[in-house]
Amino acid sequence: MAGFGKRKFLAGIAVLGAVFFMVFYSFQRSKKDKDENPPPIPEQAIEKFNITETEKGMPHWVLDASAAQILDTQKKVLLTSPCIKFYEGGKYVSTLIAATGRINTDTYDMWGDGNCFLTTAKGETLETSNLHYRSDVKRVFTDEKVKLVRADETIYGVGLEATPDLEMILIKKQRVEIKSESLNKNKK
Repeated sequence: MAGFGKRKFLAGIAVLGAVFFMVFYSFQRSKKDKDENPPPIPEQAIEKFNITETEKGMPHWVLDASAAQILDTQKKVLLTSPCIKFYEGGKYVSTLIAATGRINTDTYDMWGDGNCFLTTAKGETLETSNLHYRSDVKRVFTDEKVKLVRADETIYGVGLEATPDLEMILIKKQRVEIKSESLNKNKK
């Protein structure tokens, strides 16, 4: 029996050694991958960045950011504190503010990352962790949790497709909270 216990003990040591080797090797490989792929170096860095997209001479959106890093080879602009004002027919409709963002310079699609707030001219506010504006369809999208606050209701959900003015909006997996003042007004 003593020989069986010793073999079991040695097998346990061998397994622990193999696990330690695999963990150490994967850590070293991960470190090597990071060293081989440094972050891209921007071709230009701009403070107080501003860009405007127009349609038939009228602004469609105006983007301001505290800083931008332009990566020409990747067709990308990285943004710090972006603020995008959207217009329809030259009339202001909403503002998107995010912690960070980026633009695809080929398509002019934009992403807001971190805390994103889209506030409309009517006073509605949409909150989410990231928001993607597709320039070709002029809509915003996310697959993340959303909260839409209106005067008479708050809508929670996961996933969204909407126009920047929030006139057309699709919120998936939604839950609506109606404010009690709205219910009291309807009873009168």
